[in-house]
Amino acid sequence: MMHQNHLIYVAFGGSDYHNEVVWSLLSLYLQHPEPDFNIHIFTDAVSEMKAQLPHSVVIHELTPDQIHWWKGPQNYPYRVKIKVLQQMLETHTGNFLYLDTDVIVRQSLSPLFASIAQGSVYMDANEGPLHANKGGIARKMKKLLRNQQQFRLPSGENVHLDTQFEVWNSGCIGITNRQLSQLQKAEALMDVLYAAYPLFSMEQIAVTEALQTSELHETKSYLHHYWYFKEFRPVIRDYLKHYPTWEARLQHLHSWDPWELSVGKRQYKRKGFWGRTYQKIRYGYRWKNPVFLP
Repeated sequence: MMHQNHLIYVAFGGSDYHNEVVWSLLSLYLQHPEPDFNIHIFTDAVSEMKAQLPHSVVIHELTPDQIHWWKGPQNYPYRVKIKVLQQMLETHTGNFLYLDTDVIVRQSLSPLFASIAQGSVYMDANEGPLHANKGGIARKMKKLLRNQQQFRLPSGENVHLDTQFEVWNSGCIGITNRQLSQLQKAEALMDVLYAAYPLFSMEQIAVTEALQTSELHETKSYLHHYWYFKEFRPVIRDYLKHYPTWEARLQHLHSWDPWELSVGKRQYKRKGFWGRTYQKIRYGYRWKNPVFLP
């Protein structure tokens, strides 16, 4: 079987995810007007996706039963993406780049695929050790690790986690078929961790642990993951509604960048307690959300 490059998305559960995939692919086609790799979308909105995307994009249906089965016994949505990746590695041969729906393409992906083909393993970005992360999710994970640091997998393997563990964002994953067994370990660890504490980020912790036997590299010079800015979703929705054709959407896309539009929110988040309090009292808002205006 010929080795090929595969770009993969998983989009189910609501129109915002479907819209984000369209936006991501628009950013991709600005860099690759005629992509020389396969594009796969696993979705519960097959008709909607086919109506909006180029015919070369391969749409795979996620049925309600499939989604339910892949969420597993604990009904964990992020488990589905790992099952999709496993299926792709089992049924295709080559180099695989998975993207969350809220990822945009900044430059040509050809060098990234070439690096993956040479054996490099990629994730979105290194978020640092748990002990240095003051976010709410990290605090909850550290609370779990104060009581338990050994996690036994069904295979009998014991996985040790402590606050020195460096967590990588899993919004982008670049792998080859050689990583299939690591994804299987990630699934097992994810189930064990989520049973211990139902934290939605257990998927990225499990994937990080499973892939860290390889040297991990960041994708952020190629891709931008705007996980921090859900306020961009109404802009995408209104933009796609205003520009109904693929050509018109491509033509105007450069005017709308989530990183630039999130400046106000990012500045607010960096303020201390008193700075945020002053801004809310003085101006009556935390930050101004972007609004689509053609």
